[in-house]
Amino acid sequence: TELAMTEGAVKVAVHRLRRRFRELVREEIAHTVAEPEDVDDELRQLFAALG
Repeated sequence: TELAMTEGAVKVAVHRLRRRFRELVREEIAHTVAEPEDVDDELRQLFAALG
């Protein structure tokens, strides 16, 4: 099936979805660490475990 969107619009939508997903993951990780500065390290560990 076809989307009722141009290729450019799809690219923009995907970019926005990825950015929003990244924000949501960061927020969830922030709830699990003691200090806000630990979020980046925790994300690195998560992606290392997944990848």
